[in-house]
Amino acid sequence: MREEKHDLPPESNQSTEQTWRVESYMVWRGSNRRFSPPTDVIEFSGKLLVVVEIAGMRAGDFNVVLQEGRIIITGLRERPVREHVAYHQVEIGYGEFRVEIALPWSVDRDQVSASYR
Repeated sequence: MREEKHDLPPESNQSTEQTWRVESYMVWRGSNRRFSPPTDVIEFSGKLLVVVEIAGMRAGDFNVVLQEGRIIITGLRERPVREHVAYHQVEIGYGEFRVEIALPWSVDRDQVSASYR
């Protein structure tokens, strides 16, 4: 297999390098950017199930509130600190998050429960 080398123009190299440094710094210092965890809302047998993908957290890392016909889930998923590493790809979301789900009907607070597994 023949290896080909494609060089970017010098101005592109500089721009790419600067972008890489900024993005790397943001990852390194634990950027305060928000992320939106994947969320499913499922209705079955007159019940509503809300599933939020927030792997790697503990129950005390987030809050679930029922407020004015909405379920509001907030929290902070912190990036594990690893020294002397270089990230080559960053897709997992870290930082603050807020998920709001409008309820399709009114609910009795005594019938609402939340769990984290």
